[in-house]
Amino acid sequence: MKGWLKTSLIDYCDKISSVFFYGGCNFRCAFCQNVDLVLTDNSLPEIDETKAIDYLEKKKDLYEGVCITGGEPTLQKNLPEIISAIKATGLLVKLDTNGSNFEMLRHLIENKLVDYVAMDIKSSIDNYKQVIPEKYQVTLLENVAKSIHLLRDEAHVDYEFRSTLYPPFFVEKDLPKIAQLVNGAGKYYLQQYNSRVTLNGSKDVRPFKTSEIEEIRDYFKNYVEVCEIR
Repeated sequence: MKGWLKTSLIDYCDKISSVFFYGGCNFRCAFCQNVDLVLTDNSLPEIDETKAIDYLEKKKDLYEGVCITGGEPTLQKNLPEIISAIKATGLLVKLDTNGSNFEMLRHLIENKLVDYVAMDIKSSIDNYKQVIPEKYQVTLLENVAKSIHLLRDEAHVDYEFRSTLYPPFFVEKDLPKIAQLVNGAGKYYLQQYNSRVTLNGSKDVRPFKTSEIEEIRDYFKNYVEVCEIR
């Protein structure tokens, strides 16, 4: 892994957790907040998970879970083995994902390796084409759709959908299409776009005002059980 935050109170549903960061991503989102993990992960030092897990084992009375994030952690082929080692300590596991690796997500859920999944909804499917390299678009878009369906309609695992409110991706015409993706979901969280840390020149994009975010939240409340602003 490429980063380790020993203790967090905000990354796993207000549980006391540790956060494992993995490098590499198959998306290129202009509003990405972890640019180093996406673009320069090969230059980052490798951190041995076994040492981190050993630490958590010794301190497990202080922790409730581990958040696995990135980049896109489901690109790690040995992710099931890593999570199995974490689960062996008795800790819960939360996975952050863009939903592009459907088979890995399904494997983790079916084998009860994850207790909570947070999947990003970038925008409408049309706008996804702006964040996925063209040669992978068909496959990855299909995987995103299948992952949404799996979490919302089939899997018996606690989950949430979440979106970073990047203004060009949340104009009025996009909202009904995004609503179709999240329709019927239990939890949908919206978070402000941070123009100070971005991937490719989106610093000039003005974030939504608080009142505008509240209007977007109120719109989606008609489609999901819970819609809140983070």
